[in-house]
Amino acid sequence: MLERDGPDLEHDATELMPIRNQFKISDPLLKPEEDLEKEATQKQRSRLISRVSERRFEGWKFTIFCAFIASLVVLFFNIGFLLYCVVHPKHDAIDLYSVKNQDAYRETIKHQLSTILYEGECDTVHHLSIGFHLLINVLSTALLSASNFGMQCLAAPTRQNIDRRHPKGHWFDIGVPSVHNLSNIPGKRLCLWLCLAFSSLPFHLMYNSAIYSTTSATAYDIFAGPSSLAQKNLSSLSLIYPSGQWGMDSSFQELYSAARNGSLTRLNNSGCIDAFGVTFQTAYKKLWVVTDDIKENDTYSFVYENPVFSPLFNTNQDPSPYAWLCDGWSQSISSHCKRASSPEIQPRTATDDWTLSVPNAYNTTEYRIQYCMAEKKEQSCKLQYSFPLTIVVIVFNLVKTSVLAYMWFGISTSPILTIGDAIASFLHRPDPHSQNGCLLTSRDVKEMYQRLYTNLVVKPLHQPRAFEDTPRRWSTAASARRWIFSILLWVLAIIVCLILLIYGLHAVGENANGTSPWSQSLGSSNSRTLINGDSWPTSLISNVMIANSPQLIFSFLYFAFNGLLIAMTLATEWSGYAKHRKGLRVSNNPRGAQRTNYFLSIPYRFSIPLLVISTLLHWLISQSLFMVGVEGFGTDGLRDPSTDFVTCGWSPVGIVCAVVVGVVMFSCLLWLSQRRFDSAMPVASSCSLAIAAACHPTFDPNFQGGENRGGAEDVDSEEEEEDDMSLLPVQWGAIPVHGSIGHCSFTSGDVEMPQKGEVVYQ
Repeated sequence: MLERDGPDLEHDATELMPIRNQFKISDPLLKPEEDLEKEATQKQRSRLISRVSERRFEGWKFTIFCAFIASLVVLFFNIGFLLYCVVHPKHDAIDLYSVKNQDAYRETIKHQLSTILYEGECDTVHHLSIGFHLLINVLSTALLSASNFGMQCLAAPTRQNIDRRHPKGHWFDIGVPSVHNLSNIPGKRLCLWLCLAFSSLPFHLMYNSAIYSTTSATAYDIFAGPSSLAQKNLSSLSLIYPSGQWGMDSSFQELYSAARNGSLTRLNNSGCIDAFGVTFQTAYKKLWVVTDDIKENDTYSFVYENPVFSPLFNTNQDPSPYAWLCDGWSQSISSHCKRASSPEIQPRTATDDWTLSVPNAYNTTEYRIQYCMAEKKEQSCKLQYSFPLTIVVIVFNLVKTSVLAYMWFGISTSPILTIGDAIASFLHRPDPHSQNGCLLTSRDVKEMYQRLYTNLVVKPLHQPRAFEDTPRRWSTAASARRWIFSILLWVLAIIVCLILLIYGLHAVGENANGTSPWSQSLGSSNSRTLINGDSWPTSLISNVMIANSPQLIFSFLYFAFNGLLIAMTLATEWSGYAKHRKGLRVSNNPRGAQRTNYFLSIPYRFSIPLLVISTLLHWLISQSLFMVGVEGFGTDGLRDPSTDFVTCGWSPVGIVCAVVVGVVMFSCLLWLSQRRFDSAMPVASSCSLAIAAACHPTFDPNFQGGENRGGAEDVDSEEEEEDDMSLLPVQWGAIPVHGSIGHCSFTSGDVEMPQKGEVVYQ
C-alpha cells in the first residue's frame, strides 16, 4: 500500500463559510423560489398600476379629468364666495327706528336670507350685475359641459355590453346622446347618469339668479307754485291741499330748505318728463313744478303724492305710475299718456306747452308749467346674494364633482364613444352575430326588433341583398320617432310663446295713437309689462324659478336639436368612408393614422355656429322674461317694506326676437336634413349592430368557415397591434371574394364601389 507524503487529507479540505443574507438577496440564483414569485408579482403589479395611472391622463379619461377639475373649480368658487359673504356680512344698514312699518321690515329681514354685495348707484349695480352674470354663465357652461360629457360616457356602451346584447338582437346607440342605451347599461352607471342629469336642474333654474339686483323706488310729492320760493320766508308761505284745506307739510318744508340751500336741480319740461315719466323713481324724491298761474304769490299747491308703483296692488285698475303728468290733456290723450312710456310723451311737450291739472274741493285748476325743480336723492340700488339658492347650487355641484371623480378613478373600461371607436373595435375583433349582413341599415335593425317585440313574422336580416346606389337624405340618419318628438317639441314651444305674446299684447293694449309697446328695449319693462295677479307668487325663489323656466325648456329643445344634428353629421362622416380612405376618429389617444374626435362630436363648421346661435338664444330668452325686485321708500326718504315686491317682467321685443331666432335655427336643421349623403353607403346611423355588420374584412360569404379571425377575448400583444388595420387608413366598399355572393366591409386593403343589381351582397 502506497502512502502519500505531505499533510493529512483532513487539513487539505477547504472550509465553506456561510453566505451572508445581503449577498443572498442580491444574487437571484440563491433566492428561494417563493421570494422570486413574490418579486415577479410585485413588479407586475407595479407595471399595472403605472399603466393604469398613465391611462388616467389619456384619451377620454383625460377629458373626464378635465371635467372633474372644471367641476371642482366651480365648487371651490361657489364655496369661497359663500364663505366670504358669511365672514364679511353686509345686511341692510338702515336703523330700525328709521323704517316705516317696523314689523313688516323685521319679517322682510327674517325671510330674506341674503346679503348685500354692493349698494349705491343703479347704473353701477346694473353693470356689476352684468359682470357677475357673465361669470356665472361661464362657470355654468363649463360645469354643464363637463356634466354632459360625463353623461355621454356613462350612457355609452363598452365592448362587453355589446357582446352581451347583440346575440339577443339588441343594439346600442353609438356617438349620439341616447335614452335608449339607459335600459341596457349596468345599474350603477344608470344611477350615476341620473345623478348627473338631475343635478343639472338647479343650475338651469337657480344659478343664474343666485346673484340678483333690486331697484330702490321712491314715492315723491309734487308741489306747484311760483318761482320765488327761495326768496320767501317760510312763515309767510301757505300750502293748499286738493281737499281745500290749508296747512304746512313737513315734506314742503324740506323742499323749501333745499330751495334755500340751492340743492334743487332745474329741469326743462322735456327733461322733467324724461326724469319723472318712469315706472320707478330712483333719482329724485321731491318735485316742484314752477308756474306763474297761481295768483297768490305766497301760495303753493300740493298736487299729488305719487306712490311706489306695485303691479301686485294694481291688479284691478289701469297701471299709471305717472298719471299726474297727463291730467291736463283731453281724456283720450290722458289715457294715451297713462299707457305710454317717456319717449311717447316727449313729442307732446316739445313746444313747452305742458298744462297740469290740479283738482281741489270745488273745481280743477289748470297750470301752465314753465319748468321743474327737483330734489335729488342718494340712490340705493342693491346687488344681492341669495344664501338658499347658493346652498342648493353647492350641494348639487358637489354631487357632480363626486360622480366625475368616481368616473376618473373608478371606471377602468373604456366606453365606445364614437363610430370610430366602434369601427376600430369591430375591425380588431369582429362581431360574429352580424357577419352575414354587410348592407344592414339602422332602420332594418329597428324594424326587426319591433317585429320581434310584437311577435310578427320577421324577414331574415342575414340574407343576400342587392345594393342600392341612390344616396339617402340626411334625415334618414335619425329615427322617425326622434324626428317626430323633436319637431313636436319645437313647434309646441314656438306656439306657446306666440300665444303668450298675443295674450300679453292684448292685455297691454294699444294707445290712442295706435302705438304698440315695441319701444321698450330688451330686458326692460314698464308698468304694463310687469306680471300681476292676485295668485301670482310673491317670494323670491318662486319668481326666480319662473323667470328661469324658459332656460330649462330651451335646454330640452337644444338637446333635441343637438341630437339630430349629431346623428346627421355622424352619418355624413360614415358615408364619406365609401368615397375616401382615411383614419378613424377615436376618443382614446390616436395611434397610427387615427384622428382625434371633434369637440362636441360635431364638425367645427356646424359646432361653432351652433354655439353662437344657442348662446344668443339663451341671452334673448333671459331678456324676454326676467325677475324684477323693488324696495320701496316713502316720501320722507325712509324705507317702507310694505311697498316691496318681487315679480317678473316680460319684453315683447325679446319674445319676438327669441321666436324668430328659434324658427331660423330649426329651419336650418330641416334644410340640412334634405341634403343627400356623398355616397350610397347603407346608413348605419348610430346603431351598433349595423356598424358591426360593416366590419368583417376577412369574411367570405361563399366560404362556410366564416371569419378567419375572431374570438371572445381581446388580444393585447404587440404583434396584434402591428397587424391591426384600425390603425391604418380604412375605406368601405366591396372586397375581393371567391364566389357569386359579394361582401362589403371596412378594410385597409383595396375596395371598389358595390355594383347595383348584378351582384348580391352578404
